Amino acid sequence: MNRKLMKIMVYLMIASMLLTTLLTGIYFFM
Repeated sequence: MNRKLMKIMVYLMIASMLLTTLLTGIYFFM
């Protein structure tokens, strides 16, 4: 259970980081 939760948390963190970088890139290019 703990390992699964940790994996999900890591995936969420990576997804949020990618989203923020994508948004900043769009803002800079626009």
